[in-house]
Amino acid sequence: MTTILKGQRIALSVLVDNNVDSFQIGLQITGIKAAIDFSCFGLDVQQKLSNDAYMTFFNQPKTPCGAVELSVPIGNSSGFMCHINKLPATIDRLVFTAAIDGSETMGQLQAGHLRFLVAGKERAIFSFSGSDFQNEKALMLGELYRKDGTWRFNAIGQGFNGGMAALVNHFGGEVLEERKDKLIPPPKVSLSKIILEKQGDKISLEKPSNASGHGRIVCNLNWTSDNQKKGFFGKSKGIDLDFGCLYELSNGTKHVVQALGKCFGSYDNSPYIQLAGDDRSGTSTDGEFLYVNGNHLIDIKRICIYAFIYEGAVNWTQANAVVTISLPEQPVIEVRLDTHQSNSNMCAIAMLENNGGELKLTKLGEYFRGHQELDKHYKWGMRWSVGNK
Repeated sequence: MTTILKGQRIALSVLVDNNVDSFQIGLQITGIKAAIDFSCFGLDVQQKLSNDAYMTFFNQPKTPCGAVELSVPIGNSSGFMCHINKLPATIDRLVFTAAIDGSETMGQLQAGHLRFLVAGKERAIFSFSGSDFQNEKALMLGELYRKDGTWRFNAIGQGFNGGMAALVNHFGGEVLEERKDKLIPPPKVSLSKIILEKQGDKISLEKPSNASGHGRIVCNLNWTSDNQKKGFFGKSKGIDLDFGCLYELSNGTKHVVQALGKCFGSYDNSPYIQLAGDDRSGTSTDGEFLYVNGNHLIDIKRICIYAFIYEGAVNWTQANAVVTISLPEQPVIEVRLDTHQSNSNMCAIAMLENNGGELKLTKLGEYFRGHQELDKHYKWGMRWSVGNK
């Protein structure tokens, strides 16, 4: 494995071998409690963001050509799958950055790294610590750039005053909310994201005026662990989190969608909720998904989204679990499982409710000792029996 030093420039072929054009950039920062947003800026030969479609971040997780794709964040870890040969000739440089979404500064981070991985195997690492920074809100971690027809990597490790909006402006783009009319406007980027931080925090979303419904609602659960490191993001083999929900339809039908008991649901038919991506190995970089058919919200009364520890110690503290909820033409909604409680293997995460055609989302953050206790608390009134996957 190659250790990369700050300021070092090295040929990409040395880091991932010759003829390898598909690899992962793994990013992790520890010691910061607030959410960290990782981004990749695809720049032209003038080192400017001439096309906003080549900024890869939480609101735009994939480039049009498929060359760069952001993995779902797990705590303050994330990464990018790179297919370098798919990039158009107009993209001359990829700059990987991190920005704090909160009041903390990069001087408070304990440790961080940028890793190169091929087929999940670590090939090179660039490490940094908080002693390298002070009050900066963002970092430029490293960049891939073309030189003499080949790709090279530069370990930047440089702090940057201001957050993500300042990075966008630095690279020649403009944040959508800040845009002013100009003769030749720069690329515009929407950094909208909603974080439900406290129990009871809620948001109501109206359906788009030109749509028949809310469209496809994607709920994702992802997590990591601080011990028994394994795989791209170092998930623990010892904890298997399962994603699921209780649902109540408008006609009074009540049931569950989860892998336990093989109740996977259906997206196109009742209950219009489907589970995908059950991750039992602890190595999936995408986590688990619940898909809700928002065009059938009229048929749904409420959905209680939860996670439970199917196998392993009852230890939410090391899971760093996060749920993201994405709707068409809406900001990403993020709910973190950050009010940990021991000896309770079940966490109610969020409640989705049909509020007269609006979608109301409330952070729950309640912990229980199993399905029956959760059921009783939210008054679902179901009968439970032992199941397996």
